[in-house]
Amino acid sequence: MEAPNELWEWLRLLNRRKALIIGAGLLAVALMALIIAQATPMYKASARIMLDTRTFTPVKAEAALSGVDTMNMGAIQSELEVIQSEFLIGRVVDRLGLASNPEFNGTKPPGFLDSSLAPIRELWHSGIASLLSPSQPRAPQSPPQASKPGRTDDNDPGRRTAIGTVAGHLSVQLLGRTFVILITVESTDGTMSARIANAIAEVYLADQVDNKNEANRRATEWLEERLAELRRNLQVAEEAVVSYRRDKGLAGSPESVVSTQTLSDLNQRYIAAKTRRIEKESRLVALSKASLNPNEVANIAEVANNATLSTLRQQEADLNRRIAEYQTTFGPNHPKVVQAQAELASVRGRFLAATQSITLAIRAELDAAKSEEEELRNQVDKSSVLVGASSQYEAELKQLEREAQSNRALYESFLNRFKELREQQDIQRADARILAYAWPSGAPSSPQYKSGLFAAFLIGCLLGMAGAIAAEKLDRVFRSASQVEKATGVAVLGMVPLVKSSGGLRANIVTTVLDRTTSSAAEAMRAVFTAISLSNLDRPARVIAITSSTPAEGKTTFGAALGGLLTKMNASRRVLLVDLDLRQTKLAVALGVKDRGGTIDEYLMGTKTLDQCIHRHEASGVDYICARADTPNAPEILESHAMKAALATFADRYDLVLLDSPPVMAVSDARIIAQLADYTVFVVHWAKTPRDVVKSAVAALLGVTDRVGIVINKVNLAKHALYEYGDYGDYYSRYNSYYGANPGQRSGGSGKPDNAQAAPRREAGGGPVTRPRPVAGEDESGIAKLKRIVPRMK
Repeated sequence: MEAPNELWEWLRLLNRRKALIIGAGLLAVALMALIIAQATPMYKASARIMLDTRTFTPVKAEAALSGVDTMNMGAIQSELEVIQSEFLIGRVVDRLGLASNPEFNGTKPPGFLDSSLAPIRELWHSGIASLLSPSQPRAPQSPPQASKPGRTDDNDPGRRTAIGTVAGHLSVQLLGRTFVILITVESTDGTMSARIANAIAEVYLADQVDNKNEANRRATEWLEERLAELRRNLQVAEEAVVSYRRDKGLAGSPESVVSTQTLSDLNQRYIAAKTRRIEKESRLVALSKASLNPNEVANIAEVANNATLSTLRQQEADLNRRIAEYQTTFGPNHPKVVQAQAELASVRGRFLAATQSITLAIRAELDAAKSEEEELRNQVDKSSVLVGASSQYEAELKQLEREAQSNRALYESFLNRFKELREQQDIQRADARILAYAWPSGAPSSPQYKSGLFAAFLIGCLLGMAGAIAAEKLDRVFRSASQVEKATGVAVLGMVPLVKSSGGLRANIVTTVLDRTTSSAAEAMRAVFTAISLSNLDRPARVIAITSSTPAEGKTTFGAALGGLLTKMNASRRVLLVDLDLRQTKLAVALGVKDRGGTIDEYLMGTKTLDQCIHRHEASGVDYICARADTPNAPEILESHAMKAALATFADRYDLVLLDSPPVMAVSDARIIAQLADYTVFVVHWAKTPRDVVKSAVAALLGVTDRVGIVINKVNLAKHALYEYGDYGDYYSRYNSYYGANPGQRSGGSGKPDNAQAAPRREAGGGPVTRPRPVAGEDESGIAKLKRIVPRMK
């Protein structure tokens, strides 16, 4: 089975309860219209302020006079709170004199609506509100203090009421992502709204300037005190520097600087003398070593650079060459060789004498360098002692001078800041400016007629929807076949539409069904009979009991209409209606007959024969047996063997026997009759019989028989279409034009059947003509046809 569409179910719920929903909306609109008619028109006026993001600093005083940080959203929100603060609104109230205005000080008489709601407010504040939130113990009140001159008395009740009224009708908000603040005021007078909005904007700007001036004043006073202290500190530091110089002999003479410079020069000269002395020693050592090896003497710088020594060395080289040549030519003892050797010895003697002379000169220079070094070292030692003491004085003096300089710099900085603040006092400006002033509004801002009525309609519809859902949840009757089947577990055979008649009598209802055999009600009854016939083809139902859970559900009318319809549609079908409601008989009323004749209890007791008790309905040709109201011992009669024998006789003589039974919940007769019948039809009044009653009655029937089917009677097709889709009633509603009247059924509206379907005549004795059972090929009943067709299909 396909799961129901939840969205579709909700839409259908709203559709079928639309009258309640729309009615609630219209009621809310009416109430809102009444409220709006009594409400006082209110007018709004708005002024716009733009926070100034430009930097305006003619002098640098940011530390003392910081403006609004427009890049900080928290700072901007703080400005909005300042505009709505009680202090600022109080200044506006004082400026415009609103404390004496009846509209704002609470002395204006209330309107009709406020007067009407006053008792409810009083009840809320006195009772309900105190129960929901218990009052806190009051703090002890301090004795009233005398207000300062020039300031407004904050204890004035009229002023405080005016502040609260303005605050309640004031709206301050930031326009989008801009720095524009919208100040909106609402009152009964459009001109007053504009005045208050403009006053709030102006007071806010004036308050910013006042705050800056106050901050400037406080900063100036603090700087004056600080400058006096810094001036004293600077004076003390400078006096300490002068006193130290005077005490240490440093004041007015550069001796300390000269001594230091002299010591530096002496150190340089001493280092130079020491360097020269070391150089001389190195030369002397090198010359002494070279004298031991004549071949190395030429490497000495003093020898190599001496012209005499160079000449002697050249002569020595020439003589050595000549001696070598003479020895080779003349031999070693030749006079030329001897002469040359003598000349070589003389040259070497002169060379050695010149070398010794150079050595003596270098030694003399070394002695002079040592003397100079010693003298300079003594001078450096003396100067170091003097400079050491002077350096300590200089260090202490520099410390004092740095402290004095630091105090001077701090003093000059604070002095410059003080001058800036003094100049800033005359050029203070607010951090915002008025972008647009408020103007009186020509049209009221509230009440909003269209939006108010529309909102009331929506709210009313929402409440109507809630009521519709509650009504659906509290609905305890059956409105669809699926509900019945789900609650009882028994199949629904069909749904019989509500037959509307001019008089509303049951006889008219039966007559209407018989007159329009192709109507939806007639088709529904035929569908019920077909469902019963197909429920068990092997054991067709010949005796059918018709009952309900409570009286007035249409079971008797349904049985009479079904029997008459089956007989009229097939003249060869023999149908008998038996009224077994022995307590409140209604079959005669349903058929519209006055002469009941013999009753079923008389036949069972043998006082009358069957032919005397059976009568025929002229309009349809169906046979019926009535009962007598308030028949004593009804259960014993129904359980008697005579009753069982009578039903067997009925089933033998008729194709179908319909038993009109009493309600199940009223008496126990229905359960007895259900045991005697082949099939039981349980009639449920659509949208009237409670669900619990139906479930209990069906359970009682199922306790005695398992062949039970349910028929939902008196279905309002227009309303049922709002509940169920796809069942019998839905098709009867959607395709009602399909079920038209049979043109050949009646002629002239006489109410009599035509010749083809005329009811059989009675015999002379008043009893019905005995009709033989139809055979194959003749006009048969539906049951006979099914008996012949189904075996062939199998």
